[in-house]
Amino acid sequence: MSGTIINSAGAPRLPNTSNFAFAGVGGELLVIHLDLLGIAVSTGAACATGDREPSHVLIAMGRTPDEARTTLRVSLGRTTTREDVDRVAEAIAASVARMRGVPR
Repeated sequence: MSGTIINSAGAPRLPNTSNFAFAGVGGELLVIHLDLLGIAVSTGAACATGDREPSHVLIAMGRTPDEARTTLRVSLGRTTTREDVDRVAEAIAASVARMRGVPR
């Protein structure tokens, strides 16, 4: 999806957690939209949960404060299925497109 950044792509990181930035989409609004669909995700970096400021970790990685505010953190658990991953990926893509005003 155009305008999407995978934070820490290619760097050593936890295998069950990914962090994405979606240009033009507020992370908090995206979290609320996905929550209404029954999908639990977070914004920012794990070490900054609950902080109203942009994640200092994402800023240290070279992201701008605006980019850091567009992030979404997705974690998988032991019981996560391939179908769960497919459903969440589709919901994220549809939500981001809708929030950007792009017809799907």
